[in-house]
This record gives sequence, C-alpha cells and structure tokens, in this order.
Amino acid sequence: MGHERARRRRPIGSRALIGLLVPAVVSIAVVPITGGSAAAASAPVPSKFRSEYDRTAADLQAYARAIDAMPTYASTPASKQIGFAELLDANGNRMSDLLKPTTPTQVDNSLDAFKRLGVGGVVLGVKLPLLLPQYTAQADRYTQFWVKTANAARARGLAVDVELGALFCGTIYAQCSYKYPTTAAGWAKLTAQQARTVIDNVHPDYLDLISEPNTEAILTGIRSLQTVSGFREFVADTVKAIGPHGTTKLLAGAASWFPVSFDQAILGTGINGLVTHIYPATAGTAANLVATSRVAHDAHLPIVADETWLYKGTTSATGSVAASNQQGALNCFSFWEPLDVEFVRATREWATKSGSPVVSGFWSWETFAYSTWTPSLDAKSSAQVQAQTYAAAQSAMAAHTFTETGLALTGRA
Repeated sequence: MGHERARRRRPIGSRALIGLLVPAVVSIAVVPITGGSAAAASAPVPSKFRSEYDRTAADLQAYARAIDAMPTYASTPASKQIGFAELLDANGNRMSDLLKPTTPTQVDNSLDAFKRLGVGGVVLGVKLPLLLPQYTAQADRYTQFWVKTANAARARGLAVDVELGALFCGTIYAQCSYKYPTTAAGWAKLTAQQARTVIDNVHPDYLDLISEPNTEAILTGIRSLQTVSGFREFVADTVKAIGPHGTTKLLAGAASWFPVSFDQAILGTGINGLVTHIYPATAGTAANLVATSRVAHDAHLPIVADETWLYKGTTSATGSVAASNQQGALNCFSFWEPLDVEFVRATREWATKSGSPVVSGFWSWETFAYSTWTPSLDAKSSAQVQAQTYAAAQSAMAAHTFTETGLALTGRA
C-alpha cells in the first residue's frame, strides 16, 4: 500500500477500504470467534506467513522501543477514553448502501457494541463529494444519514470525529466517477463546502480535513497535494473558506509515513490541532510521531490519531488497490492478534506521552472477532474473507464478547 515519491514508498492508509465489503444481509457461516475478557490462546502462524509475521514483529519491536524512549510532552494526562473506533457500517465508500433501510440497524448494533467495549468515540468517514448537491442528487439524504448516525453516537455518550477525503472512485471499493478540480485551491473549495455542511448539521467534535496527502493526491489526481507547498495551500484555503466553526475542532496533518516538515508547514493556518494516521509500525514512523508530537506541544496544539492499525508484512507495496485489498484480508486472521495487541498498547503509550485524546482503530471488526486461518479460507478472495470476518464480528457483538485487541484499544487489557 504505497505511492513512490522521492525514492520512498509511502503507504496508502486504510481509511477508505471498506466500500462493498459490508453486506447488507449477512448470510455467511460464522467462523470461530476469539472473544471474552480472558487472554486468548495464540493461533499458530501458518508457514506461508512466517516471514511476514517475523518481519512485522521485528518492525513492531523497533516501533515500541522508540515510543518507550519518547519524552513525555503532555502537561496533563490524556483522557482515559483514548480508544476510538472506526464506524465501518457508516463509511462513505458504501455509498448508496448507506441509504438502505437495514443500515441504521447495523449502525445501532455497532454503536451498542462499541459502548459495551468502552470506546470513547467513533470516526465517521464522510467522503467527498457525497454531501455536495452539484455532484449528487442524494446529497440531502446522505447528510441526514450522518446526522442521525452522529446523534445516535452522542446518545450513547460517544464523541464524534468526522474524516473527510475523496471517495475511492474507480476501484472495487466505490463504483463512481467524478470530474474534480485540477488544483489544490479548487479541491480546498469543495472540501470547505462539504465541511460547512458537516459542521452545520452533524456537529462533530473533530473534523479531519486531510491526513494522508499522497492518498488524496492519488484519488483526486491533484499531485500538488503531496508536496509541502501544495499541502499548506490546501489547508490554509480550506480553513479560510470554512469560516466560523463553533465547537468543532478543525484538524489537518500528514500521516506517520511523512516527515515532520508537512506538519510544520501548516502551523498558523488556523487549524485547531494536528492529525495523523499511523502506518506502518516501524522505527521510522515512530521517529516521525515523536517529532510531530514535539511540534504539536511547542505550538500548543493537540494531536489526534484518528486512524491506526498494524500494517502486516512488507510496506514496499506498489500503491495498487489490489495491494490494499489484500492487506484488508490479512488483518482478519487471528494469528496476528498478539502483534495487534502489542501495537495498540505501544500506540496508547504514545498517546499518553503526547497528550493525544484520540487513538482510533480502523479495522474495528477485529475488536470483536477474527477469522481462524485455514487453507480453504485462504483460497477465498479478499472480499470473501473480510465479509466472513464481518459476519463473525456481528455474532460476537450479539454475544457481548471482545477480542484482546478490542480490550487493549480501550485500556482493559
């Protein structure tokens, strides 16, 4: 999951990789569930994944050591409810599926389960241009969907983080095609328009304007977004065009695979905080996180990690959608759970030291269930593996059970 630039491979984050993978009606046999409050026995690592597992484990150890050595920048302890979760049932890449009569029930079931797990809030992927009437006749219906979803979250005492960004059009995740502006200034104008609709109607606690410059550049075709100057121009123009935003905190930043210079460039643009996505877990990304945490501290700004997960295996991928799709399937297998737990704990330590109020797990199905690897399951498509794991998660939600990863995310393990 990467886009090559300046002889570095930078991963495309997982924020949009859910599209059609959430079935409207689950009719797949449930796989064994890893759940409950007691530590689960580790599943054996299949031989075909041993090298990927060992490489991921080694990188994770380097990441954890760097976080452990990090200075504490927080002047006061971070909130006890650091753990947030991506509400995948309400991700914008599901597009018209969001408007189906069954979706509100899926959303409510997930919110109830997240509340039982103890998360402090949820992340909603409100993707452009779904709320823009010049692009879609369903803009008002989409707006009302996310209004009701946010209200349902708040009724359960959960905070709401909205993440903007373009749909994954032209991929298996979102079947769509739009003509976008060709400049950072043009994209800022559209982003501000959708942000204004979100602020006025959804009233989120946090609004993430951009967090993966290279992903946004790929999806929109506006390559300048992944340059420091284009990135700053986009953020400054968007914040100015939004105007007053009440209690909603405007966030922007570059993910952990970007150098700190991107975050430094947007200081003074009017943002209320920095935002990051954490992929992959390596010594290098940890160093970037430490540096950005220092920048946030010195600027008296909070830093929010509203998308994190343990990237599995090699990170020198091509940036193709197929590579991202396979990453989604890899996450489903239970033999990764011990490493997922380690990653969550190390990342929560980073949040405590940096004072971050939010660490959100993206592949939130795995906070309830994993799939047990078998040769027959491995032979299925990524979409089938992910759909089967979703079915297992639904059963775990109904049974009120959680994985060790879920308990770690909320500081309970």
